[in-house]
Amino acid sequence: MCKISIIVPVYKVEKYINRCINSILNQRFKDFELILVNDGSPDNCGKICDDYATKDKRIRVIHKNNEGVSSARNSGLDIAKGEYIGFVDSDDYIHPNMYDILYDTIVDYKADIAFCDYEMVDNKSIEKYEIPKMLNIKKFNNVEALNEMHKENGVKFVIAWNKLYHKNIFKNIRYPYGKIHEDEFVIHKVLFNSKNTVYINCPLYYYYQNEEGITKGKFTLKNFDAAYAYKDRMKFFKEIRNINLYNKAQYTFVLNFFNCYKKGFNLLNIDNTHIKIYKKLFASELLYLLKCPLFNFKEKCLWVLFCINSNLYNKYLQLKGEIL
Repeated sequence: MCKISIIVPVYKVEKYINRCINSILNQRFKDFELILVNDGSPDNCGKICDDYATKDKRIRVIHKNNEGVSSARNSGLDIAKGEYIGFVDSDDYIHPNMYDILYDTIVDYKADIAFCDYEMVDNKSIEKYEIPKMLNIKKFNNVEALNEMHKENGVKFVIAWNKLYHKNIFKNIRYPYGKIHEDEFVIHKVLFNSKNTVYINCPLYYYYQNEEGITKGKFTLKNFDAAYAYKDRMKFFKEIRNINLYNKAQYTFVLNFFNCYKKGFNLLNIDNTHIKIYKKLFASELLYLLKCPLFNFKEKCLWVLFCINSNLYNKYLQLKGEIL
C-alpha cells in the first residue's frame, strides 16, 4: 500500500497533459501512486498516459468510454490503494512540495482533510515556487468547515483538487454521473464526514484558465446542474437538523437558480419546455424558501410571481433590464 493515490481524469488535454503529469512525478513526496483515467479522449492522451506508465511503476492507467469527470474520478477511487486520496485536473499543475506539505499537515494535525490555496494561471503566467518559512494553518471541525464553505471566498472549501483526503471520507461517497459542478454535489457530505479539516494559506495548486474546459467555458443549460446540487445540499442539512446551514444552502440555491435563469434567458433564449422544468424545480422548494430569514418580503413575493406566472415575472425582469 502507498501513502497517497493521486487521481487524474484525462480528456482532450494533449497540449497540457505532459505538464500536469510531470508536476506530479516531480513531487518531493514520493510514496504515491498516480492513477491516470483516460476518459475516452479522442486525441493522443491515451498513448501519452501509457508511455508514462512504462517509465514509472507508480503509474496506473485506466482506459474507459467517455462518461465525464465524475465517472473518471469514481473509476480512480474504485481502484485506489492509498491511505489518502488526491485529485488533479489534467490541464492544471501543482507545486513540487504540494503533497509533501499536505501529507505532513494531515498527519501532524490528525486531520481527515488538509487543503491549500490555489492560483489561477494562464499561458503568460510565471511560475511561483516560493513558500513562506512559517505556514499559516487553520483548523475547522465539520460544522465550522461547512459554514466557511458558504462564505464569499468559500470556493476553496468546495473544489476537489486542492485537497488531500483520508480514504475513509469517500467510503460511501461517489461523484454524480453526467453532471457538471460535480464538486457541489458531494462537498457537503465530504466536509461533514471530516471531523478535523486543516487549511494551509499557501497557493500550491495552479488552476489553468483553459477556455476549452468544461466549467471554464461558456454558459449552457448544464449550468443548472448546480441548482440541483444545492437542492440536494438543502435536503442533507435538513436531515442532519442544522437550521443555520439549511438556511445558508437555501440562500445559495436561490441566488444560483435565478442567476442561471437570467443568463440562460439572455444567452440561450430558454424555451417554454425548459422554463416549465426550472419552474418545477424551484416550486418544489417554495414553501420552505418562504420561511427562510435570509430574504426579504419583496424577494419572496417575486418568487411566488415566478411560480404562478413566469411570463409576468419575465416582463418584470425586462423592465429592470435584467433580461433582454
